[in-house]
Amino acid sequence: MVAVWAVKTLLLFASDWGWWGVEASSRGIVQVVLPQRSPHQVRKQLGSVESSASLLAEEAAGQIQEYLYGRRQRLTVPVDLELFSGFARHILEACAQIAYGETVSYSELARRAGKEGAARATGQALGANPVPILVPCHRIIGADGSLGGFSGGLEMKRRLLELEGRWPLAEADSG
Repeated sequence: MVAVWAVKTLLLFASDWGWWGVEASSRGIVQVVLPQRSPHQVRKQLGSVESSASLLAEEAAGQIQEYLYGRRQRLTVPVDLELFSGFARHILEACAQIAYGETVSYSELARRAGKEGAARATGQALGANPVPILVPCHRIIGADGSLGGFSGGLEMKRRLLELEGRWPLAEADSG
């Protein structure tokens, strides 16, 4: 048996939103660090990783910046969810299919992932999403139209939904 070790690379970049981090493996993006005040704060969240950027990390950073400035609606860089399996992976994969400007409830996302009735567990799986924005968990809302949660905070979730023309939410958005 041959052991394969995926070398990870890291890229830090700044936007009007703050400093971001993108970590890539040879298979895809493994982590997106949401905006922080300084590059040092981003590095603390990423831990020890090679500090050379790969073309894939550069492409992801460019696509995220285009998205943040309203010039891109679809992010196409590959995501590496290799560390996830079972329920969490099904949820993240279903979430990745939610289109720009669409919101669905936690229960609707669970249904789409074939896990009907698992809205609470869906929220927990999304809370562990290592690649927010690329897997757009900010598009998931409560059945009552509330924002629910978001690892970047509710203000950022509101701002992302506003960017996509989905804030304020209409009652029909709860799915």
